Amino acid sequence: MFTRAFERLFVILLLLSSMGVVTALTESGYGGGRRVVSTDLRMSSVIVEAALSLCGGLLVLMRWRRVLSAARTVWPLIGLTALAPLSIAWSVEPLLTLRRSLILLASTVLAIYLGERYSTEKLARLLTQTLCLMMLLVTFVYFVAAAYVIDPSGAWRGLSAYKNAFGEHTAVAVMLLLLVRFRHFCWLRYLFLVTAVVMLVLSHSATSLASCVLLAAAMPLWRLTRATVKQRLLVYTMVAITVVLGVYLIGGNSDLLFKILGRDSTLTGRTHLWGMVIPAIVRHPILGYGYGAFWSVLKGETLDIWIGIKWLTTVADNGYLDLCLDLGMLGVCAFAYVFVQSFRTGMDYLRLESGPIGLWPITYLCFFALHGIFESTLLTTGSFSFLVFVILTTSLAVSHRRTIAAISPTESQPMIGEWAPRALPT
Repeated sequence: MFTRAFERLFVILLLLSSMGVVTALTESGYGGGRRVVSTDLRMSSVIVEAALSLCGGLLVLMRWRRVLSAARTVWPLIGLTALAPLSIAWSVEPLLTLRRSLILLASTVLAIYLGERYSTEKLARLLTQTLCLMMLLVTFVYFVAAAYVIDPSGAWRGLSAYKNAFGEHTAVAVMLLLLVRFRHFCWLRYLFLVTAVVMLVLSHSATSLASCVLLAAAMPLWRLTRATVKQRLLVYTMVAITVVLGVYLIGGNSDLLFKILGRDSTLTGRTHLWGMVIPAIVRHPILGYGYGAFWSVLKGETLDIWIGIKWLTTVADNGYLDLCLDLGMLGVCAFAYVFVQSFRTGMDYLRLESGPIGLWPITYLCFFALHGIFESTLLTTGSFSFLVFVILTTSLAVSHRRTIAAISPTESQPMIGEWAPRALPT
């Protein structure tokens, strides 16, 4: 009982840490404070991360056989993250790539442990509880010291590093609270849902808001996987007509749409940045510049981009472009394979899970893919997005493997690339 309680507490703290909440609460502010020598990390951050890493390592060692079995099941995911240390061979900053790739591998192993340890439904409930706790902490800090959770522009950043990250977290909270049912005090779910929507709007994160609205509207459509052919045909026709009309209206009123969203046609300078990044990708299209290395050098293509855009940036504000810079088209193809396989298992899970929670995997996967277009969150060490993606991918794959084993116990257990029948026999 104590081990389970400790493990549960660890998962919540790990998720809060990936959102930046733990670090924010252990610091006196985002500026100033004691720093570790020769780094830009605060001493409190290092202590917290070290403690979490130590606890995570002990938990993995306690169940290393199961973790190894789960790792074999999600071998494409392991292959994707293994490209990071391999990129040391061609990295423009080998030592930096080594350090960051080791952190990526460690966080991936820990996420695989959690995906093996908990079912998809239990993980969704744990994540919901963690996000509700995060919103309570943000609310408390707002009434104690409002300036701490609001950036100078007036947008809410909560206890996250910046407003877009906070928008991402609250968007995930909205989607989860639409799907997860509370076992006790059911009315609290609606209170937290309203709170999450308000905080999402206050974050001024157009990407998270638009993605959340789009995917919330699409949730009923995913249920058509269980509908008759005629019902699906009718709805698909209506959706196609709506999409065509929407594209036509948006195309003719794009300036008005950008004005409503508080953005300009350059997407806050993103399009100019992307135009400068693409030529750099073309120079190293297959393998990239090494994991996490491109934006760390003060010469060559990186310097040309900074001069061209006239500001210093450490990301391309597009996860797919950053993945190209890190690992080239090889990394993009590996990621695409992992994502497609995970999405297929998510669709199988939806067909077998009749409750609302069945919509959670494909909803998050779609959000993860959409959000990655405007934020660099696809293969980032310690990020909330990638952590949840790996946990969810592992949980789906392990559950899928066990389902097939239950149907055909004499057959060999499949890997992530093999698929179960469309429905369980009755």
